[in-house]
Amino acid sequence: MITTKGIYHIGIPVNDMERAVKFYTEVLGMKIAKLNRDDMGDNLNRADLRSGDGMVVLFQRPKPIEKDALIEDGATHQAFIVDNDDFELAVKKMKDWGVKIHTTPSVDRSSGRGFYFFDTEGNLLQLYAPPKGSPIPVKP
Repeated sequence: MITTKGIYHIGIPVNDMERAVKFYTEVLGMKIAKLNRDDMGDNLNRADLRSGDGMVVLFQRPKPIEKDALIEDGATHQAFIVDNDDFELAVKKMKDWGVKIHTTPSVDRSSGRGFYFFDTEGNLLQLYAPPKGSPIPVKP
């Protein structure tokens, strides 16, 4: 058996790199680590973004596609940890910012709260906040 030690990065496909970088930096507050060309395949645009201690890499699609992540991919999504204040801000502001919200935007569970929305490229994303008073978990 191979035992993984953690996540190196999360790769997210995008149609429009400039639009996607703007979304991930301005809406989700990620920081640009590097903008470059991908060294695999078609040498397309790539953006390495910092999310806390983690890395999100946006990869330009060779051919743009219009998609809805739920219809085409099921519930596949990326989840980002936020504190409860940022969770509340997202719930209040995402519509004002023009972000497409999932039909079931938020769920409350004993393990924490989830808020579901789409990026500008049709990918389903989640903001996760731990239960109030709980520390932000290191592992899901």
